[in-house]
Amino acid sequence: MRWFAAGEFCMPLAPLNPDKARLSLEAGSVLGHSAKTKAQALAASRAASKRERFRRQSGGRRLVPHERVATCLRWLRPGERAVEILHSASEGEAHYSRLEVCGSVWLCAVCAARIAEERRKELRQGVEFCAKNGGGVLHLTFTVRHNIGDNLKALTAAFTKAYSRMVGHSTYRTLLRGTYGIMGAVRALEVTNGQHGWHPHHHALVFTSRPLTDDETRRFERELLELWAKCAAREGMTMNQAGLSVQGARAAAGYVAKWGAEEELTKSHLKSGRGGSRSPWDLLRDYCDGDTQAGALWREYADVFKGRRQLVWSAGLRALLGLEDEIPDDEAAAALPDDAKHLGWVDFGDWLLVLRWELRADLLNLAAAGDWSLVVGFLADLRARYRADRRARGLDCPEPVEPPGLPEQLPLAWAVGAFSAERYG
Repeated sequence: MRWFAAGEFCMPLAPLNPDKARLSLEAGSVLGHSAKTKAQALAASRAASKRERFRRQSGGRRLVPHERVATCLRWLRPGERAVEILHSASEGEAHYSRLEVCGSVWLCAVCAARIAEERRKELRQGVEFCAKNGGGVLHLTFTVRHNIGDNLKALTAAFTKAYSRMVGHSTYRTLLRGTYGIMGAVRALEVTNGQHGWHPHHHALVFTSRPLTDDETRRFERELLELWAKCAAREGMTMNQAGLSVQGARAAAGYVAKWGAEEELTKSHLKSGRGGSRSPWDLLRDYCDGDTQAGALWREYADVFKGRRQLVWSAGLRALLGLEDEIPDDEAAAALPDDAKHLGWVDFGDWLLVLRWELRADLLNLAAAGDWSLVVGFLADLRARYRADRRARGLDCPEPVEPPGLPEQLPLAWAVGAFSAERYG
């Protein structure tokens, strides 16, 4: 059985250029391309999405090589000597174990997807708990005017300071909270880049002790917009009537069909910017496609957003909604399904080949079938292709390598998947 598209190895491989040395395991060959069922179409879509997330993670690694994303799901954890693959029957997915995980919701496309899924579940539970107990939920979007020359760091700092000033204002704490029964809010900061430069904006879910009527919602929007404009002006920012949008959690049919209230907050890693603007993940995708300017913009974004919390909850709100304490991002990123079971091991030498050709996503897509023999055949083909390439260039074929030591002893070039010409050709 062939695991690679015809002609993949007809050209000599350039060993230190991962783009030219790329081996692509087509989703159809893994998932049954000829099948027309919805389940297989969905599986093919999920496989393509996983491949794209790993591709963007690799792009981020090249842009910020000194951040933890550079070794995420590449480097063995201290004391480990092989990569473990687990399989979840309930998800129909495979997962890596024994590898470092960065847990960066802003810089790592792979970790961001895992973390966002955990946060989405919590938000959905909170929304459902509030509705079940007679409460209401509003979806708010805050924005300000922005210009092409705005500095992202300064703009973001002013924006977040204005928001903090607003929720700490006496008008908000007394009149608005008392009049409309606001129990608290959870907010997420988001940013896009377009023809007018950087555009930071807040999404917030405001939980109320009772559902508001349409008239109350519109009055709340007018009063809060006035306060928001006042607080933003204190930080040197202006806005028009679009500076604040207030909607019921399931109000706009088109919006709900795409995201729903809680999905809008946490699925920004899947979204594209609106109206020609680009989200950070759009920028990273374009960088991976050769747009160096997009890469420079993404690096600016990474410098400003790294280390921030994705969601910020009002004090005491989680308890009111029946939620437990929030788990840290790195724990959410490393979490595995309850039914994840051992499928097999990938030894160090084979793992180096997987890294060499950027096949981490393809290996997981193949293992998702739960049949380890498919993975064994895939790795055997990798080794054969590697030896054939070296022989074609008149090079010796070294024996399979073992980890030279614990990860802290491993040269950084190995850790990030750049292999020496002397050892790996």
